[in-house]
Amino acid sequence: MGLCIIGARDIKDYQLRKNAILIDLRDSEEYMRFHINGAVNVPVEELEQYMKRASRNRNYIFCCQHGSLSLQEGKRYVRKGYQICSLAGGVLAYRQTFHR
Repeated sequence: MGLCIIGARDIKDYQLRKNAILIDLRDSEEYMRFHINGAVNVPVEELEQYMKRASRNRNYIFCCQHGSLSLQEGKRYVRKGYQICSLAGGVLAYRQTFHR
């Protein structure tokens, strides 16, 4: 299975799934300024440690500011056997879609 790319409008559907975890890869300061409800803040520097304890049976949705970091990290963890989706356009796209 490859990396799944989802849009801002898909986030809520994925969050309703019991096995899905939304992970915000931005630093804690950016996260505190604005984040998607339900997102767990795991700064990219801490991601490897977090994923070592993570189940490969769960679906992880990575998000970042613009979408490029979550895409890059998502590809890396898919190769390691995790089920990963990346939020296209990142938190900015989500914010533009739902918080105008």
